[in-house]
Amino acid sequence: MRLVVIALFAAAPALAFADEPADDGGLGSDHHAPIVNRLNLRVGAASTDDNGHPTICLDVRIYMGVGIESCGTGQAVLHDDPGAEMAHFRATYSFLEGNLWKGTGHVRGGLGFAEMQVGIDNPGFVFGSPDADKGSVSGPEASLSAQMLLPMYKGVDFVMTGTAGLAYFAHAGELAQTKSDVQPFVSVEAGLGW
Repeated sequence: MRLVVIALFAAAPALAFADEPADDGGLGSDHHAPIVNRLNLRVGAASTDDNGHPTICLDVRIYMGVGIESCGTGQAVLHDDPGAEMAHFRATYSFLEGNLWKGTGHVRGGLGFAEMQVGIDNPGFVFGSPDADKGSVSGPEASLSAQMLLPMYKGVDFVMTGTAGLAYFAHAGELAQTKSDVQPFVSVEAGLGW
């Protein structure tokens, strides 16, 4: 299942539509066309991660304000270090956008699921009760994020995002490290978008 989710996020850039003109990188007045990018990769930190690795987010805009986003430290993909982390897989929708300074700001809502891990990550996602090792459990999440896009050069943008949300894990108390069923989270990342 994890490979299916990873494949979906890896293939998503091919699904992106080119429905706006590319930004020319100009730093003109505050009355510029909205900056939109189809793909951005960000690195930062999240309140739920303590395994010593940064949070990495891949954000793909599919059509209009609709996109998909995945965030996590890459456990079982980039590293196998134990420790607590939460991976997020969500659909997003930009419901508010406007010119801010020389860039464009977006306010986005997100719905999806999260996987909370407290040990070594086993393949797949287990909803409901924790996996056999009591190291991870998955459940639904909702989030709200603010994103700022600043033009850099010829369609490349600097992207900053702050996200806050809640995830629900029905049996988080059964994990090897007991956790609350309701898990709030916040994260901040910065990176590049195209």
